[in-house]
Amino acid sequence: MIIRIGRMRISARLFRQKSMIQKALLNEFFESALLIQYGLTLHIFCILIYRQFPISDEVTPILDLVIYIGLPLFTIWVVGVFQLLKIRTMVSKLRKEEWLPIVTEKGEVTGRIAKSVSVNMKNKFLHPVVRVALISNSKVFLQERAGDDILNPRKLDYPFEKYMLFNHEINLAARNSIRQMLGEDTEIEIQFLLKYVFENENTKRLIFLFVANVEDESMIKRRGKMTGKFWTVKQLEEGFADEIFSECFELEFEYLKNMVLIPSDIMKPAMGAN
Repeated sequence: MIIRIGRMRISARLFRQKSMIQKALLNEFFESALLIQYGLTLHIFCILIYRQFPISDEVTPILDLVIYIGLPLFTIWVVGVFQLLKIRTMVSKLRKEEWLPIVTEKGEVTGRIAKSVSVNMKNKFLHPVVRVALISNSKVFLQERAGDDILNPRKLDYPFEKYMLFNHEINLAARNSIRQMLGEDTEIEIQFLLKYVFENENTKRLIFLFVANVEDESMIKRRGKMTGKFWTVKQLEEGFADEIFSECFELEFEYLKNMVLIPSDIMKPAMGAN
């Protein structure tokens, strides 16, 4: 009862310096104490009912042993086993869980939340997402987004997109998004291009757009997860009428075209002249 009454005060003091797993374990401790309290309260009612019925002297010692000692011990044992199994499952999930930083529009981290929780809350929190545009000879590599994506499933987009995890660096997240698709040994130079906030009814993202240039399209292995193709600027502009591209790509295209694709076209003749 004392633990239950002081729970808020104890939690406020101890939670400040604890990890997520420690906080979860402390919560389970309070829940165990509460369950034991309920069980023992029920046990008192059982005793009151038991004492209302006349019982023969022969079985009284046995029943007394069961009611007064056996039942409370059994209650504590059941609660302990239940909580132990629950804690093991919970710790296993927490260790596998991906944690996303909660950020401001300037990119300042204000907290963190489990990815599985935030996805269900849709666009309540702003999370950083890295996107990488793969460019070769003024062409952009695009392919269909997965059918179960929250944002624009089956729409054409860059294959390299990833949530930045808590305590991770933006550049590392961008490189990991490439390695996830092309293999762990892939090394492609990336360049930061653009940062902006994207929001719709399903998600809210602080997007960091990077560009990765490859000299030859044959360097990109068309196997496994890489099922798309390179698109020219003309093909992209014609495709806009059919609404086949993701919302993010549509927002980024003009900037990408003017800052990367067209300048690349201009540079090629100049390099050839040299």
